[in-house]
Amino acid sequence: MIKTKYLFDRASFPVIGEYDVAVIGAGPGGIGAAVSAARMGMKTILVEQYGFPGGVATNGCCPLYFLFSSNGKQIIGGVADELIRILDEELHDASFMIEDYFMPEYLPINKRQLLYKVVSTVESIRIASNRLLNKSGVVSLFYAHLFGAVEEGGRIVAAAVDCLEGPCLIKAKTFVDATGDAHMIYRAGGGIGTVMYSFEESMHKSMSFEVGGVTAFNREVNNKVYKNLYEAGKTPANVLPHLAIGHRLTPGVVQIGFNKALGMSVDSADMTRMDAELREQIPEIVDFLRREIPGFKHCYLINSAIQVGVRAGRGIIGIGKLTKDIIAADELPEKPIALITKSYGSHSVKKEFTPKWRNVMQGISAIPLDALIPVRFTNVLACGRCISADPHVFDTFRMMTTCMVTGQAAGITAALSARDNVAIKEVPYDMIRSRMLETGCILEPDK
Repeated sequence: MIKTKYLFDRASFPVIGEYDVAVIGAGPGGIGAAVSAARMGMKTILVEQYGFPGGVATNGCCPLYFLFSSNGKQIIGGVADELIRILDEELHDASFMIEDYFMPEYLPINKRQLLYKVVSTVESIRIASNRLLNKSGVVSLFYAHLFGAVEEGGRIVAAAVDCLEGPCLIKAKTFVDATGDAHMIYRAGGGIGTVMYSFEESMHKSMSFEVGGVTAFNREVNNKVYKNLYEAGKTPANVLPHLAIGHRLTPGVVQIGFNKALGMSVDSADMTRMDAELREQIPEIVDFLRREIPGFKHCYLINSAIQVGVRAGRGIIGIGKLTKDIIAADELPEKPIALITKSYGSHSVKKEFTPKWRNVMQGISAIPLDALIPVRFTNVLACGRCISADPHVFDTFRMMTTCMVTGQAAGITAALSARDNVAIKEVPYDMIRSRMLETGCILEPDK
């Protein structure tokens, strides 16, 4: 890793705005946070390095939403549910996936509960996300890259952002770090208050891509064909031991997601290396599919992810933490803000895909509010996959739907903190819970 130290003369940067709540990162967590804060009447800005919102759905070529439900009951609601309704009812571009086949149902979702995976398209998710943000009164500032933060007396008072017109400062009463890798908290604290997750103990990196020209095939047959080739050492190098593919809404288009790379997501040199390795894999995998897998004889590459897909990188050290013990407990933790399943341990960096800490349990647990509150600052929260957690349990909260709910909790808490002029950890949980329930979140597994 290249060691660097960032110094900048903040006095020379213009302040381009002052807000009640500033959310950094427009992935699912950032969308949930910004929408929730703005709807509480707070002046809210959402900052994003790309030109569009959506996170892994739109820059990772993965417009597929998992884990809305468990055991036939919906456990994720709120803004995540609302986004799916916009995709379905306004853009007519969403469908349930038929379980076990990764095949779209090709029917409108209508008013049905979200009990299955939902597939859409990259472009529709960009549009639907923008509509949701605009209708909620969020100020969106895209094409703007966070590079630092100004800290004073245990508070972040401004985000340092490199816009196309030059570096600037965005001031706010409260902040939400929705960057995925706790970039804001890391920069503001000089590395103190965050933890790097070992990639040997978390998950591999990947790069999804789409192929067209696929004809009908039998999924079970293809899985057996692939497994035999994998065990015989006749698949491309650095691929998963199972055929990870899923149909898109466009007939004949299939998502491919069984390549992998190992490295650190918070190191530019390592990300550059992995990006190059994964892109080199893509034409090799396409050739392999044409040659070996039924239904793919005439397939061709359509597009690929904008960036390396990251499942775990850097997280915050919180005043609380999501742990294996919390997940294994019979009761929900104190101050629950998002329901989660109890299964974890996939996408291992090891050859076997499922690591030694793999654990599949029945029932529902929850993410505690304190896992969103860093020890380092009094006016900042984290959401999404950089919350405080045991790295082995990432599967329970890293999915986009859950990230959006942790974003809602962070946005509501930040708004209440800004409105009442109190530290984040002093915001009463009952007020947060009440607002989450009012906005459609599900906080009790039997409801």
